[in-house]
Amino acid sequence: MSIEFVPYKKIDFKKWDDCILNATNSLIYARSFYLDAIADNWDALILNDYEAVMPLVWRKKWGIRYLFQPSFVQQLGIFFKRDISPEVQETFISIAFEQFRYIDTTINYLNNDLFLPAGSIITQRNNYVLSLNRSYEDLYTNYDAGFTKSLRRIKKFGLVYATSTDVGEVLELYTELYSRRLESVTERDIRGFEKICISLAQTNHLIIRQAWSPEQELLAVVLLLKDDRRLYNIISCITAAGKKKEANYFLYDQLIKEFSGRSLLLDLEGSDKKGIAAFYQKFSPVNQPYFHIKQNDLHPVLKLLKH
Repeated sequence: MSIEFVPYKKIDFKKWDDCILNATNSLIYARSFYLDAIADNWDALILNDYEAVMPLVWRKKWGIRYLFQPSFVQQLGIFFKRDISPEVQETFISIAFEQFRYIDTTINYLNNDLFLPAGSIITQRNNYVLSLNRSYEDLYTNYDAGFTKSLRRIKKFGLVYATSTDVGEVLELYTELYSRRLESVTERDIRGFEKICISLAQTNHLIIRQAWSPEQELLAVVLLLKDDRRLYNIISCITAAGKKKEANYFLYDQLIKEFSGRSLLLDLEGSDKKGIAAFYQKFSPVNQPYFHIKQNDLHPVLKLLKH
């Protein structure tokens, strides 16, 4: 077994993407085009001939490189074509810890039951996923009773389900509505994500759906990225008027109806926030948790600065 640290310029991106696309735990965030658009810098750990890989996304501050989690990326960690043992995964993590003295990142849902180096803190985070490989009627039957009650109640509003391709409009609304909660999201992050969306739109892997009032007032928007396995619920926006009409209930029900019967997971992208989690749980999804790792092995003075 050979796990090698490979700097960005020496990565074979064809082999990299083949590994990610065919990985047991394949996720869109680890594909090279996605990382290139959203990460300031990234290198990699690679097992043998790209049998398993781990992207290392990093920044530099005060002359120190540190591993961090970029915006619009929920899970990274170790990806593998065939299952690898916890011991091999632990070796990946140990080598990453040797490269970076400060780590604040996530590992994915199949990087679990690992024994981590001393001093590291691991926290479980929630991620709800819903299999769409069933009829809409079956999916609807499994909705929470409160959800179906809301759907019946809001029929009187005559909401309209619509398709859009305007990424800029979604991002503008997103920043307008949620600027306070997006303090860590930079303009560069937004432009990088926009680049990802434009790239995926060219191959019909970008999904934008909207809820409108009969008076043509935009009430709610959802932007999802698509690959062969998942729909990733990256951005969801609802206006004040939309909240009054529970437009998000309508929007997600229509989205589920549109994509029902397909071999896809609706990856709801969280959440640990009680209100959001409670809403997603109304669809009767499965929790597929992932893990956040933090390690601070800096000099004591620098530890204080990082906090």
